[in-house]
Amino acid sequence: MELKEKVLTAHNRQIWLSSILAKVGNTSPIGKLLLLIFYYLEAVIIFKDWRDFLYIRKDNIGNKFFALDQAVIHSTHAEVKRLMQTEPQIRSNYLGIIKMRASSYLLNNPLSLGTNGQEHSGVRAVILQALPDPLETAETLGKLVNQNLADAAKQGQLHIGKDLPAMILRILHQLVFEMSFSEEEVTASQAYIQDIGLALLPNFVVKYLLRSKSAPHIQHRQRLIERYKQSPKWAAYLEIGSQHQLNEHQIANSLFDMTHLAGTAGTSALLGSVIGVLCLNDGLRNDVMAEANEIGNKQEPLNKSVLENATLTEKVILETARLYPPVRFVSQLTTQSGEITIGEKKCPFQKGTLLMGSIFTANRDANRYENPDTFDVTRNFSDILSWNSQGHERICPGTSLSIAIIKTFCLYLFQKYQWDSSTDVKWDFANFKPFTPDDLVLQGFAQKL
Repeated sequence: MELKEKVLTAHNRQIWLSSILAKVGNTSPIGKLLLLIFYYLEAVIIFKDWRDFLYIRKDNIGNKFFALDQAVIHSTHAEVKRLMQTEPQIRSNYLGIIKMRASSYLLNNPLSLGTNGQEHSGVRAVILQALPDPLETAETLGKLVNQNLADAAKQGQLHIGKDLPAMILRILHQLVFEMSFSEEEVTASQAYIQDIGLALLPNFVVKYLLRSKSAPHIQHRQRLIERYKQSPKWAAYLEIGSQHQLNEHQIANSLFDMTHLAGTAGTSALLGSVIGVLCLNDGLRNDVMAEANEIGNKQEPLNKSVLENATLTEKVILETARLYPPVRFVSQLTTQSGEITIGEKKCPFQKGTLLMGSIFTANRDANRYENPDTFDVTRNFSDILSWNSQGHERICPGTSLSIAIIKTFCLYLFQKYQWDSSTDVKWDFANFKPFTPDDLVLQGFAQKL
């Protein structure tokens, strides 16, 4: 069966499922079982052909369609923006399209992105306390980035998929906890992030049947959380969390999610894509290099002014985030039941149905962007959807730090370092994994004399 036929036939089953759930409910035992079965049936398709899956359904069914466990996918810029700005939002344990079923992988803590109410307010307060103002810590940020790039220069290459996540892990743990990472801890944290897909399996499978694979990751998370409590900054985080009725376990696990999933996975993927874009476009790379040399002196520490004046570099980051968003989906739950038009059919949906915004298709919406598949730094980025848009309670608290980290890498790459050649730049539009050219290698990577 061809992919198109498979994707559309599966959607017909989703239409059937909506009518069944209207009779049995989505919280009944049979309803839950059906949703579980449908999630895994569709996950097999979407995890292998995620972009084609989206566009086959969008082009043949419409701008809204069902997917996975009866989630209603919204694919246009206007609809995804509307979803993001809904307040209040009720979230669940979804990391993109990964439904985190294995609670043991998260130490029986909800995903921080999926918390609600008072717990969400507390988690957000702790995260905002933990994330430094990048303009005020520019010199420290510059030193950390330069130190990591210098280590890469010693090995003569910079590998996007392997080296960047390790660098971001080290940088974030220094900034948030004033804590150094051993190579063993870096390796273990990278493995935890890479195997996050384990969490979509039922908990008993992960905890018992796949124990040999999951146990090292779970133990690493446990050890690292205990280390967090030894940080000189821990008392401040504990105080903020306690004011919102969070306990130590909730605070530490939320900070783990922030540094590993949102921070490292997201920022390193976007950084890799920015480097990939600049490797492909000689003219743009030369312009960014000229800006770096104009606004900064490689002999002086990084400062607030340099970061603020890297305007072209920031536009490159924003346009890269539009075309190659590290977070491709955002979701929330409906607070009531109702009816929705899918294609030409009116379908019932239940309270607690997942509403999912496809940031990837929204960012390439021709009704919002002229020539949406073309890289263009002159666009208006005022309502960019990456980093969960702006002006609402769920905006990404790490936006400014993420952009500043990527700016600093770009500035230092062109001011202080050089490379002889690079391998092919390719994004994977089929397999659902970190959306970055992770096989890209800058060869002959060295410090400038």
